[in-house]
Amino acid sequence: MGFPGFSKRFKDYYHGLHLLNCRGANKPNFRRSIRYLLKKSEVDVLALFETHAGGEKAGRICQKLGFDNSFRIDAVRQSGGIWLLWRSKVGVVEILESSHQFIHARVGEGSDRFHLVVVYAAPTTSRRSWDQLSGVVESIVEPVFVGGDFNTIVRLDERTGGNGRLSQDSLAFGEWINELSLIDMGFKGGRFTWRRGRTQSNFIAKRLDRVFCNAQSRLKWQEAVVLHLPFLSSDHVPVYMQINPKSRSNPRRRPFRFEAAWLSHEGFKDLLSASWDPNMSTPDALQGLQHKLRKWNREVFGNIHVRKEKLMGEIKGIQDLLMVTQTDALLAKEEELLAEFEIILEQEETLWFQKSREKFIALGDRNTSFFIRRQ
Repeated sequence: MGFPGFSKRFKDYYHGLHLLNCRGANKPNFRRSIRYLLKKSEVDVLALFETHAGGEKAGRICQKLGFDNSFRIDAVRQSGGIWLLWRSKVGVVEILESSHQFIHARVGEGSDRFHLVVVYAAPTTSRRSWDQLSGVVESIVEPVFVGGDFNTIVRLDERTGGNGRLSQDSLAFGEWINELSLIDMGFKGGRFTWRRGRTQSNFIAKRLDRVFCNAQSRLKWQEAVVLHLPFLSSDHVPVYMQINPKSRSNPRRRPFRFEAAWLSHEGFKDLLSASWDPNMSTPDALQGLQHKLRKWNREVFGNIHVRKEKLMGEIKGIQDLLMVTQTDALLAKEEELLAEFEIILEQEETLWFQKSREKFIALGDRNTSFFIRRQ
């Protein structure tokens, strides 16, 4: 998550804060989905929960995510873990206090300074305590945002099913919010942030993740909004907070190039074999092939960004319906769309490898070998 207001140029920036219980930061599908989220949104601060990683492995993962700085409460024996990552342009970030359930940071300087408390409440009530966190929030006299996975609900409409009564843990959480005069910032998007079950009979969903602020923050950043994005690689949604949303221009069109991701399409090899003319000189044959590949990419393979966003719209539509009613057909359709989305992210990952040249991969060889074999 990132917030505007850390410098005199604050109005010129578009900042975003992502909160995500990733259920394992070393999973390939997490790597692909977080790359998609970071590319799609301007994210200057990222908070990850249940990372299930620690030590050198955690350090390598943080480095690959592309942030300049990080502070970690590493997982213990593959359990828990809270990571806070941020880009240098947010200004001075000072970690004031931390525990296995939260990280408290102060961000920025001068009149635009604020506090950020990212929370991962223990999943079992016996290990969960609000006392230490209460002391932290009560001590803050400046604007503050408190967000994360609280592992409990406040109201009955924040879950599917149930017996019509709130648990003692939920009641205690509500009292904690009121005692600290915290303001729930609300949200746009699906009602629930966590879910489990792939069939109608065992489906359950709750709003476990949220963002609070104090009155100073709400008055200072009245345009701030919290978005519940679609479920991707975790059983929690990514929670995205925008403090100063701004429109962004469309990226420039790229010149033609052979895309290694085309190799993953089942029809590409047949197209290449049918389109290559061995009776023409290599330059002329390549020029003709380029025209056919452009047409094929547009009509069959499709622009990955367009396909990805179209599929994301379908996933969001299905998940919105699942927030209202759960059927086996809808759950099966969602599983099918998520699998297709994962394939597209794999193809996009191949494109990024090709562009970044971070390391030499086998696909780079195959990029040219198709043409060499046909000369």
